[in-house]
Amino acid sequence: MAILDEYILRAARLLRSDSSENADDLCREIIDVFKLDYTNPESFRFINSSSSFRYSSSDLRTIVQMLRLERENQDEERYGSKCCHVITEHIRRLEQALEEGLQGKPLRAVYDSIDYVYANAKGYDSYTDGLASYGSNRNDFNDEQTQLRIDKLKHFRDEELRKLKIAEARAASVSMVQNASASATSNVRVTLEASFEQIDKLPETTLSDEDKTLLKGMIGDLNTKDKSKRDSKLGKLQSWLADKGTDVFVAAMPYIVQLIKSQLS
Repeated sequence: MAILDEYILRAARLLRSDSSENADDLCREIIDVFKLDYTNPESFRFINSSSSFRYSSSDLRTIVQMLRLERENQDEERYGSKCCHVITEHIRRLEQALEEGLQGKPLRAVYDSIDYVYANAKGYDSYTDGLASYGSNRNDFNDEQTQLRIDKLKHFRDEELRKLKIAEARAASVSMVQNASASATSNVRVTLEASFEQIDKLPETTLSDEDKTLLKGMIGDLNTKDKSKRDSKLGKLQSWLADKGTDVFVAAMPYIVQLIKSQLS
């Protein structure tokens, strides 16, 4: 669970009186962690007072709405408004159930509506793994099972995005190669050194130093005029990048594509 999701859930539990946390403490913690631009106008009355202002549940409701909006914006930035829209909607429904503390039949109804989609859809064979309440009369309707479904759907969403980015990058690669001759007048020229500089800027959490060295070596191997060898090496490189996740693939492919174009121009 991401830290943003954790705070939203903590706030939701406190607001439904299912937590021993203090509203003032949690508000201050959230504002500090996320650097939220939130001020209750009432707090100005306490500037010269011997007593201190305390945030209330009402403040917390406003703050948690700000967190939800931030979560929506992050998803919009990463996935866009069209990619994986249905999966995101199902994730939100499960998150809502978790925040509302649904149990019993109401939670079972949420599970059934979502399980039906992914348990019977091609490409989601692993969805039912570990779902204790799926396909049985058991009453394992709890936060753990809800969170498991959320985690599975987030994994599927990332996989869908990865496939989309790979398809887009490969299409761009083919287009660049096919139109290289016609683009000979282009002012864009990418050297190996420039490509390596961009790779070195990737954070260690995204790509280790060892993998950066390996990636630079594979890119260097593309520096050949032999089309068959270059295509073979490019295919191996694309497969390697695909295993490294969406961020690495998206970061590296533009430089690889432009490098091929500059070689063929």
